[in-house]
Amino acid sequence: MSLFEENAEILKSMKEDGSDLAPLRRVDFSQVFPSRASAESFASAAMKAGFDTAVEEVDRSEDPWDVTASKEMVSSAENVTAAEEKLGALAQASDGRSDGWGFMRV
Repeated sequence: MSLFEENAEILKSMKEDGSDLAPLRRVDFSQVFPSRASAESFASAAMKAGFDTAVEEVDRSEDPWDVTASKEMVSSAENVTAAEEKLGALAQASDGRSDGWGFMRV
């Protein structure tokens, strides 16, 4: 299953559960990193790409640095997938990886 198909299924399920996907909402994309330097490098690149970012150290032995990159968008499979792919490439360039996305349900 492609990333687009996976996101489409997740959003379809959310819609079936009663979430209104039409309005703009803040979508949070999680990335994880092995060091503070790699997390901050990614955060800087994500901000240049138009995302708000938050860097946080967590109690985890592997990849203990989390960065949440957020942006307001209509939560469509196209929008979510495009953002996830862009952020995933930026994370890989900083020695990190994507760790999912989400938003507050309305």
